[in-house]
Formats: sequence, C-alpha cells, structure tokens
Amino acid sequence: MFEISLARITWLHRVPAGVKLLVLAVAGAAVFLVDDQRALAGFVGFAVLMPLSAWLPLKAVLKQIFPAAILIAALAAFHVVMGEPETAIAVSARLATVILLAVTLTFTTRVSAMVDAIEVAARPLKVFGIDPAKVGLTLSLAIRFIPVLFALVGEIREAQKARGLEGNVIAVVMPLLVRTLKMADDLADAIAARGYDAE
Repeated sequence: MFEISLARITWLHRVPAGVKLLVLAVAGAAVFLVDDQRALAGFVGFAVLMPLSAWLPLKAVLKQIFPAAILIAALAAFHVVMGEPETAIAVSARLATVILLAVTLTFTTRVSAMVDAIEVAARPLKVFGIDPAKVGLTLSLAIRFIPVLFALVGEIREAQKARGLEGNVIAVVMPLLVRTLKMADDLADAIAARGYDAE
C-alpha cells in the first residue's frame, strides 16, 4: 500500500532515511520561522528541486500534491480577499515546502528504513518508558499518510462535485473521516496479522 515502485534509483534514494527525515524536520520548522519572501522562495525552490533531482515521475507527484494545491490555493485566496497578500504568499510557500518534501520522502524512502531511523533517534526516550519501536512505526506511517490523505480529499471532492455537493464542507469531511478510520482499522488488522510486536 505504501511502497512506491520506481524504475530508476537516484542519489536521493541512496541518502539514509535518517538524513532525509532530519532535513524534513529542520526545513519544516525553519520555513515557519522566517517571514522574508526571498527566503520563503528559496525554501520552495529547494522543495521543488528535490523531486526533480530524483527523477520522480511527474504525473505521480502531481497526483499526490494536486489536492493539497487546491487547499493551498483556497487558503491563499482567503487571505487575499481579507487584504493580506503577504500572508497568502507566506502560507502558500510554507505549506508547499512541507508537502513537497514529505511527498518526495515517501517516494524515495521505504517504510522499514524510516522506522529504523526513527527508532534510533527515539532510543533516549526509553528512560521515560516510551517504546522507540512504536514511536518509529507511528511517525513513519503518519508521514506516509500525508499524501494518501490529500489524495483521499481529492477523490471525495470529485465524487461530491458529481453529486452537486462541492460547496458542502460536511459532505467532504464526513466521508473523509469514515474512510480514514476504515483505512486505519485495515492497517491495524494488517499489522496484527503479521504478528507485529514492538518488544
């Protein structure tokens, strides 16, 4: 479900999962701490360069980010209408950066590699009684679910648009909630069926 098969392996695929997760965390935090538009443009450029340099299939990437692009455009339009064009630019740049980097990560990193990297980073939490294996699995699946959830939003919006309900927020939120819970339940069953034991 989460593994994405690509024809070619590039330099970004070979970068250790821990390094890519660190870059995502640092860039994701940094982009929300800066207000300069040139710096924000630099973050967006970096985020765009990553999937291009990894030769990721453009169609697959666009399919993953399209629902997010609609959300970003809606937020930007709202801030423009409210007379806050600078805020619209900042919000768009920040969300675009995080989403593009997360999608690139999911295309170029295996879940198992992410779990291992997060487990290593979470080992100091053992002193507080927190299981690093469970932390690793939870966070890696959360990252993997980012593009999946955006894709679900796009599918539901298209279905509701065909029914003439594209302006109804509840008509989108409720099916999204149901499908997300169903997906989480199926995932939990799959993990249990494989005898996963964090210990």
